[in-house]
Amino acid sequence: MEHIYRSYYTKSDFITQYMVKMLNPSEQDMILEPCGGDGVFIDSLLSVNSSLKIDTCDLNDEAVAKLTDKYSGNSNIHIWQTDTLLDDRFDMYAADKNGYYDKIIGNPPYGGWQEYSRRDELKKKYNGFYVRETYSLFVLRCISMLKNKGVLSFIIPDTFLFLHNHTALRSYLLANTKIKEILIFPSKFFPGVSFGYSNLSIITVEKESNKDVAFGNNVRIIKGMKTDKDLERIRLEKDIEDLTVIVKKQEEIFGAEHHAFILSNDHLSDIIANTKLKLGDIADCVTGIYSGDNKRFFAVANESVRGGAGYPVAKDEEIDKNCISLKGTDNFKYVPVIKSSSRTRYVRDSIDWYIDWTKDAINHYNNDKKARFQNSQYYFKHGIALPMVKSSRIYATIMNKMVFDQSIVGVFPKDKYYYFVLGLMNSEIANKLIHTINPTANNSANYLKKIPILLPSDADMQYIADKVKDIVDNPENIEDRHEEVNEFFNRLYMC
Repeated sequence: MEHIYRSYYTKSDFITQYMVKMLNPSEQDMILEPCGGDGVFIDSLLSVNSSLKIDTCDLNDEAVAKLTDKYSGNSNIHIWQTDTLLDDRFDMYAADKNGYYDKIIGNPPYGGWQEYSRRDELKKKYNGFYVRETYSLFVLRCISMLKNKGVLSFIIPDTFLFLHNHTALRSYLLANTKIKEILIFPSKFFPGVSFGYSNLSIITVEKESNKDVAFGNNVRIIKGMKTDKDLERIRLEKDIEDLTVIVKKQEEIFGAEHHAFILSNDHLSDIIANTKLKLGDIADCVTGIYSGDNKRFFAVANESVRGGAGYPVAKDEEIDKNCISLKGTDNFKYVPVIKSSSRTRYVRDSIDWYIDWTKDAINHYNNDKKARFQNSQYYFKHGIALPMVKSSRIYATIMNKMVFDQSIVGVFPKDKYYYFVLGLMNSEIANKLIHTINPTANNSANYLKKIPILLPSDADMQYIADKVKDIVDNPENIEDRHEEVNEFFNRLYMC
């Protein structure tokens, strides 16, 4: 199978005009568009100055043919077919300490499948950087070809700002460029494109060889745009009071954990940045089992379970509700498993899913290449279950004598913090913190670990533990008691 770059061609004039303005091209510039597509950036550049010198390339032979035909009468535009990430000419430009290009503009591909052999090749070439998402390598590759003080403006997913996989890229950007501006906007600005897991961004950087100068730069981040027309207001610096503008010094961002960008100017962002104690210091956060074939190994409590179509129904006599063995159960077939989000906070109103826990099934989970018997030391332990997929409200629930699958993050606090953490994870504050730390669609374990923990006095710790325990012991009509929990954590985090 050939590797695939997934390209989304830029159709908005407001986007291209903003990016060209940030580039500020002149006739003396040597300009690169490293993924030519249908030429929209080239057209926008030429509308500013028809004499600009532009190199452009594309991996797709049909795109190259169309570009060649489109610009056949312009000798200042040089077009060729190549793989930008592996091109020998670009290797030479990147190796030149003086750089080659003055300006680079583009919308690099992202989200496409690559063969494992290609990933291996990219790992060798871009050692230490995340190669499964190609847009980050395009950023790295193109900055390496810029002259000092040269400018790059790219459209890329905003995940580079906070995901752990892009820690090395953030370190490189913060130490080797002055990040002039980052715009964050919904992917729906592109017709026919909508990512459920992230937004898109436009990042504009100026290459800077002096690390101290780079660290002294103030990064401007703008978000809150509703339509692509908002980019025109930003381009003209006109009437943007309704947008969120965040200004942070690069050295401050570099000093944050994993060099992550916190896209907020509020009190919670300060708490995230400056609190040393994190959830990961007082609790283990892990994901659970993957059977490799859920339709074969999972069963539902009844036919009305959401998402349970096609699954067998577990009979009462088949369920071992007291199993704690990782070797399997002898006289039963199933044990309870938490597989999906809860309809209620603190305590689930029902157990909807069961997993095959026979010795044959255990053997499969341990040995099948598709299955993962991961973090099994936490199965059946007393913990807290959170769904991996984010929602507008967070419902954390107790679990005990249960298995949990990979759609759940299991949180296992030290005993004295159990009810404190259960209350916190059900609070509005925790939801805000989680969305600030990682704005994507997933509550993965690694990001939950980063939630800042402010510990109250011993008396207040006992107070909140008693409140939460009362909810757990008496889970009916909890609204007023839950609001008291919310108010406690609002006071604790001063929000």
